[in-house]
Amino acid sequence: MTWEACRYVPCAICRFLLHLHVWRAASSVSMSQHGTNQDLGPNLRSPSVPAGGPYVGINVDEEPPKPAGPPPPAQAKCMGVDMRQIVLPLLTIQNAGAVLLMRGVRSLPGESDFSTQTVVIMQEMFKMCACVVLLVYTSEPISNAWSSPHEALKTGVPALLYLFQNNVQYLAVSILDVATYTVSYQSKTVWTGLLSVVLLNRTLGLNKWTGIVLLVAGISAVNLAGSSKSESHAEREYSASERLMGVVLINAAAIASALAGVSFEKLLKGVSVSLWTRNMQLAFYSIFTGLIVLYTTTEQWNQVQERGFFYGYTYMTWLCISVNGFGGLLVGATIKYADAVSKDISIGASIVLSTLMSTVLFGYSLSGTVAVGVMIVIYSVFIYSGNAQNPLECLCARRMRSAG
Repeated sequence: MTWEACRYVPCAICRFLLHLHVWRAASSVSMSQHGTNQDLGPNLRSPSVPAGGPYVGINVDEEPPKPAGPPPPAQAKCMGVDMRQIVLPLLTIQNAGAVLLMRGVRSLPGESDFSTQTVVIMQEMFKMCACVVLLVYTSEPISNAWSSPHEALKTGVPALLYLFQNNVQYLAVSILDVATYTVSYQSKTVWTGLLSVVLLNRTLGLNKWTGIVLLVAGISAVNLAGSSKSESHAEREYSASERLMGVVLINAAAIASALAGVSFEKLLKGVSVSLWTRNMQLAFYSIFTGLIVLYTTTEQWNQVQERGFFYGYTYMTWLCISVNGFGGLLVGATIKYADAVSKDISIGASIVLSTLMSTVLFGYSLSGTVAVGVMIVIYSVFIYSGNAQNPLECLCARRMRSAG
């Protein structure tokens, strides 16, 4: 070896020691990331090692570990209170108040001369005007509602489902007895739970399913007890095939109601379109379908042509329109900040609340069946929210202890 060659040996040794030091540093970083020295091997790589470097045993083509995804979004709050704790009680109180108000107005002389379909249309008009005001207040352009025709057309799906539900429900109630109609239609809460699992990939635990089933049983008991007194008149006898068709129709109405709620929830929680924009779109489609129903209903259309659209309207009629229109906005907010199943739970609780208030305001007699149904509904709400112990879980725990 000549002197000229030997002078480069120290430099080569220094470069080797430097590369060895970097390799050991990369190995220690990998051990700290994996938490064990068993992961050391030919696939080690540190982000500090440049791609294509001369390090033996390091795979430079391997991608570095990806960072964890963003945390789930926090629940919407209003003045520090979870929005679900605001909209759910409000919907219960509003729905119960609307039922009591309409029942009281109907009992007054001269307060039921209007066309019911025109009232439904005006409720949707109230919702649409309220959404326009809220969009202006939040500085959101109203044109956003129709800027994407594809998204606007999606809102027509729940509107058509609600239209189908209302018409099929009307046909079924003229065929079935009250008991079959009530129990079958209350199954919409169960259908809402099932469709939430299928369409929204939601997981409902044992508490929620128990609460749903108990809610259906309690509401059915309350409705059956309340309707048994009014069903003393003679009714037309229907054949077995007609009754079967009635059962099919009322179950179709229940499924349509559940599907409309779940699909609207998917729209509200999917694309970043505001709540008030979706509600305005839904109100527009509901007005359009309501006008179609009014035109195709011969009796009400003739009445509107002869007497006018607003015949029979009083200040109490407008009050009912405003309360029900506000309820429509609350339904959208409940589906947005909670879910469609919680919406049905709140409406079920409102039936119990309106029944209890009827005993005070209208002298309604509270029978034993109604009392039992009220207690079942209240218990089901607590079970669904997780604030009461599930009897099925207690039974399973006892069996496991006895088996052990």
